[in-house]
Amino acid sequence: MELQEKLYALQNELKDYETELSKKEDVYFNLVEDVNKYRMFLGEVDVKGPGLTVKLEDGAYDPKEDNVNNYLVHEHHVFKVINELYIAGATAISINGKRISADSYIVCNGPVITVDGEQFPAPFVISAIGDSEVLESAINITGGVKDQIVNDNIIFSIEKINQMVMESVINEI
Repeated sequence: MELQEKLYALQNELKDYETELSKKEDVYFNLVEDVNKYRMFLGEVDVKGPGLTVKLEDGAYDPKEDNVNNYLVHEHHVFKVINELYIAGATAISINGKRISADSYIVCNGPVITVDGEQFPAPFVISAIGDSEVLESAINITGGVKDQIVNDNIIFSIEKINQMVMESVINEI
């Protein structure tokens, strides 16, 4: 009888260890999952999935227009699209193939924009990976980003993509 009680006590102790270990495995699994998610947002890993592309082109030349800047794409147009896509849940974004990371910068230099030191002429193709239906709905909302950009005489087009791949920022170096 004494050995039986000792066996039950040891079995209960073993169950407690197993329960504690299983909780730790979940914590470690969740930590690894979080680290991978943060690496994706930082641009440190390749990302693939469905998404969409938004193309911004300079508007048509109008000889009646005094200021050429009134129909050129500027960085604030690009920022509007990028911010809306991130808000809508985009997991990765690129401009003309240049992956945007947490410390990216975009500057307008006349008819070109500079993204992280690399210059790109118009048209600007902004690609985003995420739920293409949600991303498209966010961009097309009445009075939203698309309407604002079109009102600035910019040519705006959007296309859903079934599968795209964006390389990590590390691969670009």
